[in-house]
Amino acid sequence: MSALAAVTSRIGIIATIQPLLFPPAVAAKMAATIDGLSNGRFGINLVTGSFLDEYEQMGVMPPNYAANRYRYAAEWLHVVKRLWAEDSVTFDGEWFHLKDCRSSPKPVQKPHPFIICAGKSDEGFNFTAREGNYSFISGRSIEDVKNFSRRMKEAAKPLGRKIKTATTLLPIIAETEEAAQAELAVYREGADIEAISNISSYFSNVQRTNARDRVEKMKNDISYTGRIVAGPPSKVADAIEDLVVDGQLDSIQVLFPDYIKGLTLFGDQVMPLLRARGLIN
Repeated sequence: MSALAAVTSRIGIIATIQPLLFPPAVAAKMAATIDGLSNGRFGINLVTGSFLDEYEQMGVMPPNYAANRYRYAAEWLHVVKRLWAEDSVTFDGEWFHLKDCRSSPKPVQKPHPFIICAGKSDEGFNFTAREGNYSFISGRSIEDVKNFSRRMKEAAKPLGRKIKTATTLLPIIAETEEAAQAELAVYREGADIEAISNISSYFSNVQRTNARDRVEKMKNDISYTGRIVAGPPSKVADAIEDLVVDGQLDSIQVLFPDYIKGLTLFGDQVMPLLRARGLIN
């Protein structure tokens, strides 16, 4: 990632960090270094959950972490932000203990690299409203994503904050609706059912509501993430316009089952429609 930061000049560079795996003093130094190399284009996608069994078998999970993961993340981020801003940090918290800890370099971005969170539970939602610069949103449908985006922006206002929202789309683009649906059917028929079942079985045992929602989504779709929009270019453009205008989305990550084909069709046939509607430059 440092190499990518050094040889690019425009793209944003985002690292996913699970606080369990990176002590705050280590994370603060790594992040500030990449931020400097990128001249302030770096951000952190802070993940508190995911597959906790993997972390448990490593021996890195403190007692009762699942119930306290956002408190843990809040303390971790508090320490990281202090290390980014202060010459010396002494801190005696519930999980982290630093004595005259000095971290350099400092980030180029002010006040610090941007923070992305994807929590959907009430606790995760409130954490993002307090700490995040971006809320990465999932949902079973376009309507779900729009509702969550609007709700997140409203939740940030009483805190005196503004939060941007982002989501993922998985367009399947064809000349006609029928052709796109036929292509989607091929992907469904060829889906790795065993892999989907394994992921579903894990999240089925997790008590968080958003984890159970993910199971339902995987039962209906063939993707772990991303709302599938299958149809002609105009349908894909309509979905994006709906998210941006009605849902107030700021960013959309676009994935494709066939990357080269999908990216080419999107650039040639969807992007002109979005420009004509004034949605992009």
